[in-house]
Amino acid sequence: MKGYKRCVEYIRQNLFEYQTENRTKNYLALNENPFPFPRDLLRDVFNCIDEKKLPIYYDSPDDELLNLLLKYVGNEKLNKKNISIGNGADEIIYYLLLMFKELETVVFPPTYSCYELFARDVGVKVVSLPLLDERIPLDKAEKLLNENTVVFLPSPNNPTGHYFEDEEIERLLSTNALVVVDEAYYEFGKKSYVSWVGKYENLVVIRTFSKAFSLAAQRIGYIVGSESLIDAYNRIRLPFNVDYVSQVFAKIALKNLHIFEERIDLIINEREKVKKKLVEFGFKVSDSKGNFVFVYLEQKIREKLLDILKKKEITVRKFPQGLRITIGFPEQNEKVLATFMEVRENEN
Repeated sequence: MKGYKRCVEYIRQNLFEYQTENRTKNYLALNENPFPFPRDLLRDVFNCIDEKKLPIYYDSPDDELLNLLLKYVGNEKLNKKNISIGNGADEIIYYLLLMFKELETVVFPPTYSCYELFARDVGVKVVSLPLLDERIPLDKAEKLLNENTVVFLPSPNNPTGHYFEDEEIERLLSTNALVVVDEAYYEFGKKSYVSWVGKYENLVVIRTFSKAFSLAAQRIGYIVGSESLIDAYNRIRLPFNVDYVSQVFAKIALKNLHIFEERIDLIINEREKVKKKLVEFGFKVSDSKGNFVFVYLEQKIREKLLDILKKKEITVRKFPQGLRITIGFPEQNEKVLATFMEVRENEN
C-alpha cells in the first residue's frame, strides 16, 4: 500500500479516536461546571451581538478581549503582545506541540491525558516520569530536561487536584526547558504563575473559560507567555480560530466576575465538604484545589464503587490510581458520598 492510503491506515490503526460517552443523570466525569451560563448574561450576549459582524472574518482576538484578559490576569508588566487565545485550551496545547514537535515532551503522570494523546497525534516523542507521592521526581527530571524539552504540568494537577510547590516549578524552569503550566482550574484554587512570566522567558501559562465560567461548549482559552513565543504562536495557529460569538461570551463573563465568583465559592465549599466526609469514611483523598476531588483506591474497591455508581446513574472518571469526581450540585454530591459510605460500611 502506498501514498495517502498508507497514511490513512496508519492513522486509523495507531491514533486515538476520541469518543464521548453517554451522559447519565449525574454526569460527574469531565469537571464541567454544574451551573449553566447565567440567563441574564445570556441575554446580554445576544443583545451585544452585531449582526453586521457575523458575515465577516472577525479578528481573533479582538482588542477589547485582549485588554479584558490583561486586566484579569493582573500582571502589570505584561502587554497585549504577551497574550493570545485559542479554540479551547486543548487547541492551544495542540499548537504548542506543533510548534515544538522536534523536541521531547515530558509529563508527570497521573496528569492530563491529552498531553500525551495530542503529542502522539503529531508525532512528538513523550517521556513520562511518574509522580512520587504527588511530588515531581526532580532528580530524574533535572537530568533529562534542557532547552530541547517541553514540560506540560497542570496546576492544580489533573486528576489529583493538588498544587506543586513553588520550588518544584523553579527547579523545572532552571533547566531551560520550556515549562507549560496549565491553569485550567485556576479559579478554584486562586494560585497562579502568571506573575512569573516576565521573570522566566521559558514559562508559558494556559487558562480556559470552560470550567469556572461555564463555557465549555464555546471553546475558548488563552495563553500567556513571552512576546517572542506569543508571536510565534500567532503565526502557527489558524487565523480567526476563535469565533466572534465565543469572544462576546468571554467578554461578558469578564465584565461580570462577581456572578461567577459567587458560584466558584459555592463549588469550593462543596469540594471541601466532600473531601472532609470522604476522609471521615476512611478514604485517602488528595487535597484538591480544582472543581473535583480525587480518591486513591485499590483496584478491587475502585471497581466495586464504579459498579454501584453506574447502577445509580452516576458517572465519574476512572484512573489506575483511583477515581476523580467532579463537584456537582449538593444533591449530586450527597449521592456520591452515600455510595462511598455504603461501600465502606459493607467492608466493615
